[in-house]
Amino acid sequence: MATTLEIQEKIQRFETFINDRFRVDLAEFEKKLDSKNSDLAEFIQLKSVINTWKDTEADKNGFKTKVEMGCGYYVQAAVDNVSKILLNIGLNHFVEFSLDDALVVINVRIKLLERQIENLRKQIAITNAHIKLILLGIRELQDKPSNS
Repeated sequence: MATTLEIQEKIQRFETFINDRFRVDLAEFEKKLDSKNSDLAEFIQLKSVINTWKDTEADKNGFKTKVEMGCGYYVQAAVDNVSKILLNIGLNHFVEFSLDDALVVINVRIKLLERQIENLRKQIAITNAHIKLILLGIRELQDKPSNS
């Protein structure tokens, strides 16, 4: 049988492992998840804007808008032609697309982001399960009678 001191040392090692490994991994996964969710929201919003342009025929007639210049200052702007759009395809490289082609690219990116989000959620669930499993082991060690 293990002594109380040996059990306490094991518990300390398990707690250190949880904090040094699993909690760090969990924080990293959650940070990535937040970033992917933000990217997904931007693509969904862009898709909505493009569909609105197409529905209102703004892509043919143009439209007027306000553009923020910073510090809460806005300037009026007129967009004459929105039949083409520049889309960031990654690494700050922009490609010009027609609205229909942009929607195809956006839909692909949305599906990709949804899969990445699903995988990150699975990784978070697995990491949480590992933490709970080790905590159950610690509880079992603490409840176990020992020889002194």
